[in-house]
Amino acid sequence: MIDFTEIQSGEVWELFARDFLAELGLAVESPPDRGADQGKDLLVQEDRTGSLGNTSFRWLVSCKHNAVSGKAVNESDEPNIVDRVEGFAADGFIGFYSTVPSSNLNSRLRALRTQRKIKDYRIFDHKLIENHLIRVGYAHLVLRYFPESYKQLRPLHVIVEEYEPLCCEICGKDLLQALFRENYRGIVVQATSGRNDEGARMVEDVAWVCKGECDARLEERYGAKGWVTGWEDISDLVIPAYYLQYCFAIMNSLRSGRRVFSDRAYDRLKQFVYCLGQKTLRETTPKERERLDVLAAISILRA
Repeated sequence: MIDFTEIQSGEVWELFARDFLAELGLAVESPPDRGADQGKDLLVQEDRTGSLGNTSFRWLVSCKHNAVSGKAVNESDEPNIVDRVEGFAADGFIGFYSTVPSSNLNSRLRALRTQRKIKDYRIFDHKLIENHLIRVGYAHLVLRYFPESYKQLRPLHVIVEEYEPLCCEICGKDLLQALFRENYRGIVVQATSGRNDEGARMVEDVAWVCKGECDARLEERYGAKGWVTGWEDISDLVIPAYYLQYCFAIMNSLRSGRRVFSDRAYDRLKQFVYCLGQKTLRETTPKERERLDVLAAISILRA
């Protein structure tokens, strides 16, 4: 999903590593710089909280960008690990790689930890980094360092304060997160009970489920009440233009009186539109968040 060759130099890869690790909550002690680095690209500090107190753990970070060649990072690419860790008064070693470590390098690092020559090590390979980048909260990093991948991936954004999952009514799977791995496997359903005296469709419920078994179980639940269902593919609705078309169609049906929503159905519809907006809309900037607080205060005063 992420094309790591979009980063074209080792220097930019180091800057990406700095920003990525900072997003994970690590404090950058020594950022990347030009010139001889004596075997380190970054020094970062992790604050660890335990039942008996708080400790700080310093990591030496080695960045290797082999995405263009596709070569694994070998043991020979990481010489003198112990000397480098000790030389910078670090506790552990982090390999930050755009490919993968070789089995020999993995074995070497495990042995160093077992022998207590280093306290710990971590490897961030391209797949682990990618798994983080498709999570909520990393969209700005994808846009900054991988703009072409961003266009294809369209990460999830936090619109207001925190991410709200779109969980299947039956099995609980987050249908938004699932879009990164599969298409056309989730639907949103409107259940109607008939028409009122004015001829409007009575929408009793709105729900979202996985296609297949979950869909069948929901259909059975509604069928027992005599409700009729209609549905849309969520994979279609995250297309921005179709998302707007869907919202406008609902607005038009409400204005014309063709449909009347129960309180539950209307609340569920609003929840669905909001959750889907996390995929179709852009991320709210910090400055815009501040403005939202001002607008909220104004709304309270006007009420």
